[in-house]
Amino acid sequence: MLPKSQRLNLKTDFKWVVSGQKLETKYLKLFIKQGENKITRVGIATSSKSFKKATERNRARRLASSAIESVYDRLPKDVNIVALPKASVTGVKSSDVLLDLETVLKNEKIIN
Repeated sequence: MLPKSQRLNLKTDFKWVVSGQKLETKYLKLFIKQGENKITRVGIATSSKSFKKATERNRARRLASSAIESVYDRLPKDVNIVALPKASVTGVKSSDVLLDLETVLKNEKIIN
């Protein structure tokens, strides 16, 4: 889990980032918006509509978090990201989610 200073915490921050660029991966829906922040900030949201059980929501959040932590150092410093895990994420390994995330971020030229 990222430290609190590197996370989006307020509802208004989440809404602001969601108004930005939208990217779809196989396992995640990403919203990316450039800001004036000095460090990259990330928020992960799961809904009980997509994941009925709390254990599924927690697993989805952990998988998304570990994938984002792995690419965090390569992200630009002024970027804000909101990740919404899809229901299909609970049945895969974390390496699959990471590979999927890296592929999309490289295609969009967000990371090298």
